[in-house]
Amino acid sequence: MIEIIVNKKSYSYDNTTKLKQVLEDLNLYTQPGIAVAVNNEVIPKEGWETHLLKDKDQVLIITATQGG
Repeated sequence: MIEIIVNKKSYSYDNTTKLKQVLEDLNLYTQPGIAVAVNNEVIPKEGWETHLLKDKDQVLIITATQGG
């Protein structure tokens, strides 16, 4: 098992967990207007399915909002 920190909250996952799985578990994978960074490196949406997470990775998820 590995520990992944998502927006400062800890989650446990299998050693072979990809970023897509975390986003799906949080019901964010299909949500429009989100940006994801792992250890301060932005991961483009095309890379979510293949980006393998490691123990203690810090995932930051930002949701765009409309405003005026």
